[in-house]
Amino acid sequence: MKRLFAAFAPAALLVTLLAAPASAESAEQPKSQRVTIAAGAEAAAPAATSRKLYDVDFFVGERVSANQIRKLKVKPVKAWNELHRCFNCSFPVKGAPKKFPAEGQLIKLKACATGSWGCKPAPVRYYKSTGWPYTWYFIAQKGHFDGAGSKVYFRFYNDSSGYLKLNVWAYVTKPTVPDGVNKEFATSKWRAFAHVLGTKLG
Repeated sequence: MKRLFAAFAPAALLVTLLAAPASAESAEQPKSQRVTIAAGAEAAAPAATSRKLYDVDFFVGERVSANQIRKLKVKPVKAWNELHRCFNCSFPVKGAPKKFPAEGQLIKLKACATGSWGCKPAPVRYYKSTGWPYTWYFIAQKGHFDGAGSKVYFRFYNDSSGYLKLNVWAYVTKPTVPDGVNKEFATSKWRAFAHVLGTKLG
């Protein structure tokens, strides 16, 4: 356990410095939006042994300062098309393919704390959502640090003001990383995803 914690310690420190904007962004998502997401067909699909680990929400846009995002009023299809043009140009996890994944494709991702340091295997398979547009999910395979059968969902949508947002939520089965570190690391990665993608869309 000490080794696992040490491997992800730099990520936890990094996220602590960046955490303030995330809480503000998450608070702006309407409660009804989360209820709708939780009620979707695939949200009920995780195995009985899984549990929800996190549910984070970010504006898609360029970060212009430590606590300010240049929000974008663009349709989710633009984000979807950009990812199909080049998936790993924006998706911030090591091992992501350049070409947008095909249905059921195995992707040998690696979650790394800093560069290639402290990497943990995170093999997944890609599936497009049938419950919401501009949404996909990964199912963790054997050897994933969250446990085989874990799921993480990615959804692009416009909020009530027309701004583009990214919602990411995850279920885990048998995680080998402490929850607090795991959530902070994931939040850091998905925030980066929203901001890198937003820079390209802007």
